[in-house]
Amino acid sequence: MFRYVSLIVMTAFLSCASALGASSEGSLINKLPHGYIGEFRWEGDETVQHVVISFDQVRMLTDESAEATGCGTYEVGRHVTKIKVQMLVNRSDLRVQILEQSPESSSNVTSGSFVTDGSHRGHLSRDLQQIDAQWTGASDGKRGRLHLRAAPSAVCAPATPL
Repeated sequence: MFRYVSLIVMTAFLSCASALGASSEGSLINKLPHGYIGEFRWEGDETVQHVVISFDQVRMLTDESAEATGCGTYEVGRHVTKIKVQMLVNRSDLRVQILEQSPESSSNVTSGSFVTDGSHRGHLSRDLQQIDAQWTGASDGKRGRLHLRAAPSAVCAPATPL
């Protein structure tokens, strides 16, 4: 009789644990804001770059990691650079890595000065409303800080008309 009760208790426990895991995965996918706004600054440079990131797809890659993909813009003065964005999120501790690629400039200044050989690494807040990360360049080690907050709607376009 004890074995039978133990088996029922173990089955119930495993069922609850599986349901909780699935809930956490769905929770991350469903609750991650699709837009963030904020700023980026290079270390030692006071120039503020206004940043907008918009995710059009969020999906689980594994039980422990999710991927959000979309676009973004960096705006300094009247110079705007559009980029493709990929954010990887570790579900257990909310560590993030943000990769940027394919910069396109909206002005006569070439997008060749926009650095994409590195990544932002940092954390997503528990309520998923803030991202704080540090950029580190892969080839030159140059660093910068990214601070973003969730926005109800974010569009990959300049904040002000050019």
